Amino acid sequence: MPNAAQPAAGYREAFAVPGSVAFYTAGWLGRLPRSTLSLGAVLLVAGETGRFSLAAMVAAVMVIGSAFIGPLWSRAMDRVGQRRVLAAGFAATLVSALALLGAVTAELPLWTWFVTALLLGASTVDIGSVTRARWSSLLPAGHDRHSAFSLESVADESVYVIGPPVVTLLAAAVSPVLGFAVGLTAGLAGMAALILLRSTTPAVHPVAAEVHAPSAGRFRLLAPLPPGIALLVPLFLGIGLVFGAVDLTAVGFADEEGVPAAAGLLLASFAVGSVVAALVFGLLRLRRALELRVGVAALAYAVVVPAVALMPSIGAASVALFAAGLVTAPLLISGMGLVESRVDRGRLTEALAWPSTAMSVGVTIGSALAGVLIDAAGGRAGFAVAVVGAIVAGVFGVVTLAAHRARSQRVARLTQGD
Repeated sequence: MPNAAQPAAGYREAFAVPGSVAFYTAGWLGRLPRSTLSLGAVLLVAGETGRFSLAAMVAAVMVIGSAFIGPLWSRAMDRVGQRRVLAAGFAATLVSALALLGAVTAELPLWTWFVTALLLGASTVDIGSVTRARWSSLLPAGHDRHSAFSLESVADESVYVIGPPVVTLLAAAVSPVLGFAVGLTAGLAGMAALILLRSTTPAVHPVAAEVHAPSAGRFRLLAPLPPGIALLVPLFLGIGLVFGAVDLTAVGFADEEGVPAAAGLLLASFAVGSVVAALVFGLLRLRRALELRVGVAALAYAVVVPAVALMPSIGAASVALFAAGLVTAPLLISGMGLVESRVDRGRLTEALAWPSTAMSVGVTIGSALAGVLIDAAGGRAGFAVAVVGAIVAGVFGVVTLAAHRARSQRVARLTQGD
């Protein structure tokens, strides 16, 4: 049972940490490209060419670059420290973004658009893993980081509430170039602030698995996933499938209903539900094991999210999406907390980047599959992909809990045998 006697203490304790307000604010700004960069690229290319299919392909290449290279930035942070890697990421992002902007606006050959989009995606640093690693470093060992990770979930969701509408408005009212640039500029400002905030930067930990290896001291590009999170990666992939499908299907559904502007209502309902749930969930003092929280939250996710596909109208769908948002935040927070609890400190930043990477891949696949279904069967058909994603997340959440219980039983038997 949660302890009601100290409802908001967790947030007060988190922000009482010296420097936490500054790096949390910087981290929020640094996240904005996560919600605006692909959209800005779509609006930029579509605005210059009028070809949305080409714009979608350029954005997809960008996401692919981010998915394959993103965790390597985080892995490098664990090896050499956040500040050096953030500085390199800042420079790479700025140069590749200017290159993509120049290639599109100067009407260079199309292959240059795809190359620069790939480089821009590959230069993207996962800022959420940066700030979560700072919380883990600054909060005392054994301290409940539940509230801090809830705040991180609020940051993750709120950039999707604020960023895309601002970018879309600026692109339509002023210029697609401005729409592309505004989220990027805010992200670079956040990265610069994190570089300057030296006092909250985590210390570099030796990577235990590599200390005694023949290649110790060298950066290994193809090192395996950090132990203990293999079952959680497909869980976050399933969540990404839901996000990608909902984003595209909301547009198709609203357009089919004759009220295109209602797409914003649908997406806002989903995001607001998740933000509200994150804030409330972060107030709770939960005593149960993280594996149990993940299993229960995943099961709720698998039950609630599919209801969206059954809704007959925009109003009903917005209510269902709000409910879907309410079950999304507890799963994200508990899942991130479980990742943080399972990994060696020397690979923490990398481990925290894998959920974001899995969700990015899921978003790309989910939106692509939803687009195919919408073209074939109508505006609502894409919600079927969200149903599949929710079930995938639910299955792997329950499997994670089952694996934990089986492991606990084995340990108990061995203990009794001794």
